[in-house]
Amino acid sequence: MASFSDKIRKLIESKVDRLESVPNAFLSSMEKIQKTKFKDVVALLDLLDYEGGALAVSEANLLRVEALVDEIRGVLTGAEFESAVGTLMGEFQEQAVLNYSYAAAVDPAFAIPPISSAIVKERQAAAIASLLDSTNQYLSNPTREALSSAIQSGSSRKELIDTLRFLVQGDKDIDGRLLRSTRLIVSDAFALNDAAVSESIADNLGLEWYFYTGGTMDTTRCFCRERNAKFYHKSEVEKWGALNKKALGKCYSSKYGWQGRMPNTDKKTIFLTRGGYNCQHSLLPVSEEVVPPEVVQRVFSNA
Repeated sequence: MASFSDKIRKLIESKVDRLESVPNAFLSSMEKIQKTKFKDVVALLDLLDYEGGALAVSEANLLRVEALVDEIRGVLTGAEFESAVGTLMGEFQEQAVLNYSYAAAVDPAFAIPPISSAIVKERQAAAIASLLDSTNQYLSNPTREALSSAIQSGSSRKELIDTLRFLVQGDKDIDGRLLRSTRLIVSDAFALNDAAVSESIADNLGLEWYFYTGGTMDTTRCFCRERNAKFYHKSEVEKWGALNKKALGKCYSSKYGWQGRMPNTDKKTIFLTRGGYNCQHSLLPVSEEVVPPEVVQRVFSNA
């Protein structure tokens, strides 16, 4: 990995690996909750009235829908969910600590800037708010529709259970709603926290060089694949965010930039948004000492 010391290399590897492993661990918890809590969801259906095994088409049943939706959401986002979110928030802080250790290895005089701690707290709060909003949209809303439709059509209890099983647990091709709602949030929230702390360190240490790192796989988008394991100057990174067609090269796909780009990306926010949605790459600030001479020459000759 470039010309980093063993200590710095290990810190970078840990930092980058966690961009994937931490969200994956959280999502595994969500999948477990979907499976283990479904029986509790089914038990809540006893709150409805039935006639001969079918849901009673009644005002009383319809009036119970909203309370039942809240109960089902409470089952799925109860103690186990809150514990998983608490663990995730701790990982936000642990990722910041890794960034601080990296900064201290680059410059022993480094001291944690107050803004970095404030960034972590804000990112934690934003992640929690987004998770709650997303579970409401992707879990509560379809559950409400399923219950209302089942009651109005007089569906059988079994038919309603099958519908809710699909919503809650999904199948081999489609995620259950709790997993889906959190998958949309957690990877980006964790990566944005890491990038924001990392950029605060770059500002604190006055670093203007970056190393794009994170590995590649079959699904890696062009933007990241072309930049992975390469060094860039701050001015070059800014051009990506400014949608400079020449700087983006073959990865420029349209006036919107590149596939997966976050719409709020510009020459300032590119250091946080990087490759875009679900990007697990790090734009790592580095000392000019580790930048290959030919890269430095490239930048200054182009300037």
